[in-house]
Amino acid sequence: MNRSDQDIRRVGKAGDDLIEAERFAALLAGYSEKMDRMEMFDPEVIALLKEHRVWKAVHGDNGQEATLTHQCRWIEALAARCTSTAVFVQSQLTVGHTILLSNSPLAGHLLNEMREGTIWGWGLTEAEAGSDILSMKTSARKEGDEFVISGNKRFISNAGIATRYLVFARTSPERSSKSISAFVVPSDTPGLAIARYEHKMGLRASPTGDVVLDDVRVPSASLVGEIGEGVGLALSTLRWSRPLIGAVSVGVARGAFEHLIKVVGPTDRELRVLTSKHQARGHKLADLLMQVFAARTLLYDVTTRADRNGELPPMWEASSVKAFCSDVAMKVANEALEVAGREAVGVDAPLQRYYRDAKILQIFEGTNQIQKNAIMKELDLVNFAVK
Repeated sequence: MNRSDQDIRRVGKAGDDLIEAERFAALLAGYSEKMDRMEMFDPEVIALLKEHRVWKAVHGDNGQEATLTHQCRWIEALAARCTSTAVFVQSQLTVGHTILLSNSPLAGHLLNEMREGTIWGWGLTEAEAGSDILSMKTSARKEGDEFVISGNKRFISNAGIATRYLVFARTSPERSSKSISAFVVPSDTPGLAIARYEHKMGLRASPTGDVVLDDVRVPSASLVGEIGEGVGLALSTLRWSRPLIGAVSVGVARGAFEHLIKVVGPTDRELRVLTSKHQARGHKLADLLMQVFAARTLLYDVTTRADRNGELPPMWEASSVKAFCSDVAMKVANEALEVAGREAVGVDAPLQRYYRDAKILQIFEGTNQIQKNAIMKELDLVNFAVK
């Protein structure tokens, strides 16, 4: 088989997978509003993810890791129908990439577990350590062949339904990039508990809570990577996970736009006549479409170049995607509410859910102000002449 034949087959397989992503996402339409209203992630959706082999599709299978573009396509499709499910899957991909980057002896085994549907929580954030990782207070001290972990983690996705957590903890009192390490902590380990759950404006079906670790003992083999590699792993992971949040944002913007068109889209006659009233509304829809298109184009420009080069996107590109796409999601959802009017404000109206979900995308995974700081630090690396 020559190279062109291989490329054609690869593209065909990717196309089939993306069709499957859209088909699976369509199944979520029956769950998204109910889960949002009940503030609960439906176990049936977890079962569907496994039944339809979504975990293998997004993590890669048959010895091949999924590309960033492939993962973003899946996340976009899911977010267009149910943001909470998209974030649920995105959080697994974030943990998976951290484990992959660590080159840990555990990596192969843990990633295979993920492909089979093991649910993880990402244990990085604390009340005083959000964007400033080095302010982390959770500690891990060595005792014989074990580490003893103590501390409180805040805003942890999948709290209460995860069976494993990737916990970042301080292994040195110094405030340095080598003072934090990462550990695998099973949820049934004595001393680990969920202190409370957040009742949120958006992503209401995504369980988010405080994870408390009270002298939690884990074997030394639970260390992911080497001692002191936690900060490097977390920051490198952001170069992968921020485009994933960009994909969630594109999905939210796309979903809100598609629903708006169903509600107020011009009829064939209106398109032909184009009276001043209909033209004004049509221009608004055109503006929103351009916003969605621009965000989607930016996202996949960055991911396809990263995949082609076989490396993570530079931080300034990853942060640009996260900030721009989440701003677009908020803008499109907000203006869709205004255009739709009374069609948007019912309890189960999808547009009001898209609006509530969009706001958090500007805040978590680093606020958009933090993204601009990251971009600002790498202005000297920008070179538009390099593809």
